[in-house]
Amino acid sequence: MLSAQKLTLQNQDAFSQFFDKYVSNSSKLQSRSVRELAQKLAIQYFSAQLPSRYLTENNMRKKSRNIVYKQMETDAIEKAKAQFKAKKQRKESQQRKLPPVPKRKDTQPRSFSVQHPIKCLSAQSKRSTPSTYFYYLGEGNNHELIKKLLDERQNWVQVKDISLKNINFKWQETEKGYEYRTLAGNSKDSTPQMLNHFEFHAEISNKYHLALNFKTYCEKNQLNVQDYIPISFAIECTNQNLKAGLFQFLTFYRSYCPQNQLQELDKTIKSYQFKYGTQLESKIDQNSTLFAGENLWIFKPANMNQGRGIHVVRNLQEIIDIYNRYQNGYREHLLEVKRNENNEIVTKIIYINTLMTEQFVIQKYIEKPLLIKGRKFDIRTYVLITSNLGFFFFKEGQIRLATETFDVKQQSNYVHLTNNAVQYTHPQYGKTEEGNQYNFDQASQYFKIDFRKEVIQKLKQISLLAFTSVKGKINKYKRKNCFEIFGMDFILDENFKPWLIEVNTNPSLEVTSKLLGSLFPRLIDDAFKLTVDRLFIQQKTPSKYPFLNYPNEENLWEYVCQL
Repeated sequence: MLSAQKLTLQNQDAFSQFFDKYVSNSSKLQSRSVRELAQKLAIQYFSAQLPSRYLTENNMRKKSRNIVYKQMETDAIEKAKAQFKAKKQRKESQQRKLPPVPKRKDTQPRSFSVQHPIKCLSAQSKRSTPSTYFYYLGEGNNHELIKKLLDERQNWVQVKDISLKNINFKWQETEKGYEYRTLAGNSKDSTPQMLNHFEFHAEISNKYHLALNFKTYCEKNQLNVQDYIPISFAIECTNQNLKAGLFQFLTFYRSYCPQNQLQELDKTIKSYQFKYGTQLESKIDQNSTLFAGENLWIFKPANMNQGRGIHVVRNLQEIIDIYNRYQNGYREHLLEVKRNENNEIVTKIIYINTLMTEQFVIQKYIEKPLLIKGRKFDIRTYVLITSNLGFFFFKEGQIRLATETFDVKQQSNYVHLTNNAVQYTHPQYGKTEEGNQYNFDQASQYFKIDFRKEVIQKLKQISLLAFTSVKGKINKYKRKNCFEIFGMDFILDENFKPWLIEVNTNPSLEVTSKLLGSLFPRLIDDAFKLTVDRLFIQQKTPSKYPFLNYPNEENLWEYVCQL
């Protein structure tokens, strides 16, 4: 017993240190008294410190063991309690002497003034504002405009090496090279980073996927897809899918083939041993503006833009020939021209590209389009999608006119394709109206209607429906800090019915007129205020880019809803 008491005195200091370390990090003190906990710890601690003759063994009597533990605990517990209480009192005394912490004032105003869109933008964690932000800019599609807008903002510096880890914002024509899985800025301590493309934007910007997704969505929601897009067949170039796609197309194509072309069609079908059905799978609306006796169709590669690879076809043999050329590598002759200050062509350059595709769309051509001064036109509007799937619609856009007079029997692309990239190469481009373009005010004057109210509002609703069809796919992994601007192309038929033709990623920002010279800076600058400037805080200032009669303080991106 005396040996046990002596051992206890020698180890009191060691136990006190052990006890103090344990209770300072323990949440158990909230539910247990100090004495009860100390008693338990003393037994555990000193049972490990006792020499071997005092250890609990099978041959040790229970009564002797209890006496030893009782002798051990008394002084050690009291000393440990005293040290713990003294330390707690010192800590409370120090805290009472400290002055109160003043609340931090937010001296940086937000650059976003509209209340409704806030809920659809990514909620950003609070980070200290760095002195410098870095951006990487890919070349092409008027990248000089993006550079100008970013350089005008505070603390932005351009870098040339895309592999740097501290890049805050990347802007490119495509998402090539973007590492979405390791996208920075999703954790509290990482460098925030923003990208200008969604990982799966092809679900709507790819013509093949647009046709399939829109059709599937309409079928699930009991809508008629042919109320929004012309009759379309999405075909994939694998043996099984190709046969199935061509079967559906040929069934429809033959059903609406003019009688004077039917004999030649059957001959072609027989020579290639194609099969077709005698009845259509679903009811097809007899829209008179799609059929004017020519049975014209548009052949579209799935992943091209700016009119590249698009063909107006008049019979099945043309479709087969074009398909075969793509399978073997279609050699595209791309004409690029440069103009002087008088809008005269001074140089012509022909590029030869080899195009290949495994997916394409065959879409019904609108044979009775609405015309302006006897020429075909389309309408380009713009949609902004934020990472939380906020849907914004730009209030203005452009109307793009063909250069040559419309004639359904003509085979010139200058008649049928209204893309700026196509029309720009025509010698008469811009002779009738600058840049072959109208704004919405000019359209209202020409058609003598409120063009924005009677036409553009319908385009906004169709655009919303199109993006709703892919809301679960375009950002399915919920990547933070992505956004994208899309170009929506529509055509009006002679009854003023709008048709969605395609959705474009990386819409052209090339300036070919005064209209575009004022439209594009405002479009991008206002988009940055809703995206880039909300993550990398900037001072709130009116726009430096006036457009039409809109106030400089107004953001022209209209928030519609969250998808």
